[in-house]
Amino acid sequence: MSRNTIAIAALAAVAIGALATSADAHPKLTYISPATDVPSKASPTEIKLNFSEGVIAKFSGLELKDEAGKSVAIGVPVNDPADQRQLVVPLPRPLTAGRYTVMWHAVSQDTHHVKGEYSFEVAH
Repeated sequence: MSRNTIAIAALAAVAIGALATSADAHPKLTYISPATDVPSKASPTEIKLNFSEGVIAKFSGLELKDEAGKSVAIGVPVNDPADQRQLVVPLPRPLTAGRYTVMWHAVSQDTHHVKGEYSFEVAH
């Protein structure tokens, strides 16, 4: 093998490694509102999920359930116009006191899909 062939092969291996590393990146949930560890004194008007990278609202969303496991009506998820990393889901009606579970899913702008869940409490 010539010196040029070895150099090209080494460069190709480094480039493929770099691409694999960036391709493995997934959006990470960085902030939630309402918070999981602080009971809300008033019903929230929306649920906000912030991610480490931009998400596509029309392919992302959540399901909200009350303590009994019954689904709670939510609005259509949208991105914050000023920050594509933030998914905002309006709540059309006030929530009653109790614990709620949020089961969310998000698709990043580079099409990676992630999901998770958390709970919060409303204590009027």
